[in-house]
Amino acid sequence: MTVQTDTLWLDDIAEESGAEKSSYGPIKSVEKTLLVLEELNRYPVRRVSDIHEATGIPMPTLVRILETLCGAGYVQKISRWAGYCLTHKVLSLSSGFHGLPEIFRPAREAADELTRKLKWPSAICSFDVDAMVVRYSTIPASPLSHKHSTINRRLDLLTRAHGRAWLAFCEEAELMRVWDMLDRSGRYAGTADEIQNEMEPVLDEVRRRGYAVRDRQTEPETQSIAAPIILGGVLMGTLGMTFFPRAVRSLGEIGEQLQSASERLSMSI
Repeated sequence: MTVQTDTLWLDDIAEESGAEKSSYGPIKSVEKTLLVLEELNRYPVRRVSDIHEATGIPMPTLVRILETLCGAGYVQKISRWAGYCLTHKVLSLSSGFHGLPEIFRPAREAADELTRKLKWPSAICSFDVDAMVVRYSTIPASPLSHKHSTINRRLDLLTRAHGRAWLAFCEEAELMRVWDMLDRSGRYAGTADEIQNEMEPVLDEVRRRGYAVRDRQTEPETQSIAAPIILGGVLMGTLGMTFFPRAVRSLGEIGEQLQSASERLSMSI
């Protein structure tokens, strides 16, 4: 008989006993707890099996994390079958965060305006080491949103529209650094030169068109496009929109609106 061990606290014991390589190594139980909170933040209600599949956290560990969060008041158990949801108490965790820097104010206004006009949710992303991170989203204002939240979600550079838009318009020196970083990460097949050669036609098309399109194999039920946010001549981030392709007559209709917003932003400072 196979016994599934609860590793939540065993990881911490191993770290504190000197098994870790660094005295400042991460506390695994905290990392797992944050993963659970992030997953719950993406949906109104989430079952244990769904969270397990999304995070890879063993079921016994996952249940202990959820029950701990329930005891602390951050999570509520709806029912055995429906699953868990966040409570209003999680709002207190963001009380010290005051949103994007003021320089992004025109971009926030552009995202809000796009959603008012086209109804689909817009998002603003910024570059962070090896991914684009969603910093602002109009999901709460969009009647056509298919996700509960995407804030702080990390998006792949090579396949996501936001990542492709950033790569297409960032400086050459930064682009070379990214190719090298992706090579060393081991997440992609091929050398830095091979990754660059594979992506160059894609990025050339983004530069020609003015906006990027997400790879068709990534979340094929929806589509995303993104354009650069260039403020004061500096690439600051990306502005994008997500929609259901079957509900849109032409990609160009949304693309033109997005590109127009991007061009107005470049002249706003």
